[in-house]
Amino acid sequence: MTERHRSIAIVMALLQRPSDGRVLTVRHGPASSYSAGRLTVIGGHLEEGEFCDEGAARELLEESGVYVDEGALEFCQLAHFRTKDDLVIGVAFTAQRWEGEPYNREQGKHTALVWVDPGNPPNDCHPFTEAVLQNFAAGVLYAQVPAATGGGAS
Repeated sequence: MTERHRSIAIVMALLQRPSDGRVLTVRHGPASSYSAGRLTVIGGHLEEGEFCDEGAARELLEESGVYVDEGALEFCQLAHFRTKDDLVIGVAFTAQRWEGEPYNREQGKHTALVWVDPGNPPNDCHPFTEAVLQNFAAGVLYAQVPAATGGGAS
């Protein structure tokens, strides 16, 4: 009998400005093991006992200081990432309504917050982030994302 495989699960939150459709990203600091200096969407690993929407709302608050009610989050993508070592399932939500002004709440991990056009991500996006943003802009709900050079999803 084959041993049951367990994928790593991450959540992503695409905070989107209604005025121009741009999505909030964070620039990782030099200490990041997989994405130093690159832009990534807000997100991270689920915590024990946490549902995906709860994790996305928590990550938004932790990283950008904004509060989003879980009911205001809309599912927008399931991305299955292949890293050099693992398969990672990423669940992405979008929000156009929130409370508070975004700021860099994790200055030890991130150097800046940057609003980007999801349909035309900047060249300094992490490859996984670039794929998530382009899929989001195109309305793709499920995508297989091949391994990126230089690291994995985290």
